[in-house]
Amino acid sequence: MQFSTIKNFLKRFDSKSDKTLLYAFVALGIVALMLHFFSASSSTQEPTSRQEESFDVDTMIPAGFLLVPIQLSNSESLSSLAGQFALVDLYAVGDKGRKGFKVASAVKLLRAPLNPQQFAVLIRENESSKLVTMEGPFFAALKNRSDSSRSGLEKSNKSNLVIHYGE
Repeated sequence: MQFSTIKNFLKRFDSKSDKTLLYAFVALGIVALMLHFFSASSSTQEPTSRQEESFDVDTMIPAGFLLVPIQLSNSESLSSLAGQFALVDLYAVGDKGRKGFKVASAVKLLRAPLNPQQFAVLIRENESSKLVTMEGPFFAALKNRSDSSRSGLEKSNKSNLVIHYGE
């Protein structure tokens, strides 16, 4: 029905005498098509927000490694210095009367994608139990990413006490 109405209108339309009306009609059609295509292309794009840009961190953990969330005493200052990833030396913060000590050397520190104030370290699976049993908060010191020193938890400097009885 609509098509036949348009067809009848075009038959009655005298294109020789009223060219401005024809040009206006064509221009209006072109504008309508452009608006339709531009609105359709913008609606297919997803809005970008922090949560949509985030990714699943567990898909990036290499085999044989664990990502251990930690509490940092210097997280605020570290946030202003480091990006999403950093190479750090990790220290246990000493309480009053207790001396702090180095826990790990050249470990990778990652910022949580959904909460940028939270951090985690990437360590070998066989060393994870040592870190988990230590009390936080920890202190992280940034290192150069091209540093080729050994990474991982520090070896305990306490020597095992061996007692020999008699001969």
